[in-house]
Amino acid sequence: MAKISERIIEEIKNRISFTDLISQYISVEKKGDRYWALCPFHEEKTPSFSFVPDRGFFHCFGCGKGGSLFDFVMEMEHLSFPEAVRFLAEKVGIEIEEESPEERKKRDELKSMRSLYDKIAASFNYILNNSSFAQEARQYLKRRGFSDETINYYQVGFAPDDPVWLYTFLKEREFSDPFLKQSGLFSRNNVEYPLFRNRLMFPIRDWQGRVVAFGGRDLSGSSKAKYINTPETLLYSKREVLYGLHEGLDEIKKEQSVILCEGYFDVLALHQAGLKNCVAPLGTAFTPEQGRLIRRYAEKVLFLFDGDLAGLNATKKALIIAENGGLQTRVIVLKGAEDPAELLEKEGGEPLLEQCKETQSGFDYLVHSAINRYDAGQANGKLQIFNEVKPYLDAVDSNIVRQSYLRDLASYLQLDEETLTRDYVERSKVGGKKPQEERKIGGGGARLSTDLYLLLTVMNNRSLFPLIRRRLPADALKDERAITLYNLLEETSREGVGESDEFILQRIEDEELRNLVARSFMTGEFRSQSEKIANETLQTITLRHLRVRRKRVENLLRLAERDGQGGQELADLLHEKKSLDEEIAKYEDASVW
Repeated sequence: MAKISERIIEEIKNRISFTDLISQYISVEKKGDRYWALCPFHEEKTPSFSFVPDRGFFHCFGCGKGGSLFDFVMEMEHLSFPEAVRFLAEKVGIEIEEESPEERKKRDELKSMRSLYDKIAASFNYILNNSSFAQEARQYLKRRGFSDETINYYQVGFAPDDPVWLYTFLKEREFSDPFLKQSGLFSRNNVEYPLFRNRLMFPIRDWQGRVVAFGGRDLSGSSKAKYINTPETLLYSKREVLYGLHEGLDEIKKEQSVILCEGYFDVLALHQAGLKNCVAPLGTAFTPEQGRLIRRYAEKVLFLFDGDLAGLNATKKALIIAENGGLQTRVIVLKGAEDPAELLEKEGGEPLLEQCKETQSGFDYLVHSAINRYDAGQANGKLQIFNEVKPYLDAVDSNIVRQSYLRDLASYLQLDEETLTRDYVERSKVGGKKPQEERKIGGGGARLSTDLYLLLTVMNNRSLFPLIRRRLPADALKDERAITLYNLLEETSREGVGESDEFILQRIEDEELRNLVARSFMTGEFRSQSEKIANETLQTITLRHLRVRRKRVENLLRLAERDGQGGQELADLLHEKKSLDEEIAKYEDASVW
């Protein structure tokens, strides 16, 4: 995709009649300014497939599919985006040109880096299995209970302690110093000094099986960092990759579930115990991007993080991300060990396998963990437990399931269910009127939150993004789809490219969201009075954010006053509330711009 010029995209669009193209595949009928047809992507008796030729986008109101003329060809001809561009270019006699010497150089570097990482992964694995100076590493793995089969299935390797071996090895294969410097394998200050020395090496692969990075576990005992990962490179973004996904993909598809654990050894331990649908995030908390990656292949996530406080916090955040991403969630709590690798080392694979069969709901896990940390017999403790669980309740999509959880929570806390439910509803309100909290595109179809309506407006008017970025409070967006679009706009802005609508669509991984954006491009609704719409929705979001903050401060004030607290803490809370009151009044009385 990177090697195709946006000028070529525009030239193809100018030369091809959208109506003629679609008419080659299906029969269309014009009604008003739109064309309608029976959708080619699902069975139907009444036409729900529609497009407006001048806008160059289609949408099916039945199955939800939508996109540009390139997306249509991709679907009908089973082509990738670059292949669809070439397919259409050939139809109209356009020669595909390279974007620029700089992009060609970047593409060549990407190809070379893939080759480099594949070679290095194989070399590290060979050294581990065959070199005398890797004897200690082999003994370490054996003590931990890992078989040769498991080690080689994940192509675990060993990086020698020799500080010049890797540089010499790669220079002999004619890799240049500037290239090696940006490869992520060497010190940023000294291209000859390897990042990984005397470490077990774990190749990190993308979902297609290509090595994109490494994780290294120190064996010397003298390093300040037990684990280090490749820094982000042309190949690697840690938020978008899961260790073990490629290796476990067949089992993940079969089971429709993923076991999400914390680290490399945990993945290996679960695999060896017979649980091959296991993955781990990479040196970061579980991310929405990783959640979407899982959602491509599975419906359920079983969380198996460490049993310490850090593991609890990681599980709590991950549960919310998974629930927001439409994944079913369960939690595995190990007994007698902090993590799967420790249990494998202590007791072997069979006990690990048996313990992983016992799961509990995310709700039960959070409630029981909170009850263990706070005093449920005290009013303040009840509130703390409720606050621990509320973000998860917010993420639950079903009102029926949420109400059931609230009933259980009331029982746990020995509170009246009606009172607890009323308090939950009150805390979930942003306060005041909400004229645009829910909209529809063109008055019909899927309902949109204010967050998403704002971001669709900005997607259709991308010159507004710098203004939105400056004025949108941190963490103010709540709709995960809007956050995805915001992050995409941030990426394209950072990269300094003015991408066309077609290119933008191809960068949206979630099919439902991509269809929604495509539909917004088709309607034209978001290009009319865009600044006014952005102003209104941004004001609504900002007010909501401020009112939520004020509600939290008011709750803390009530607790402090009830408990007879005073002094600086109470004064700070009163000052914060006064500031928030003034800020809210300002936004209620004036425009954002």
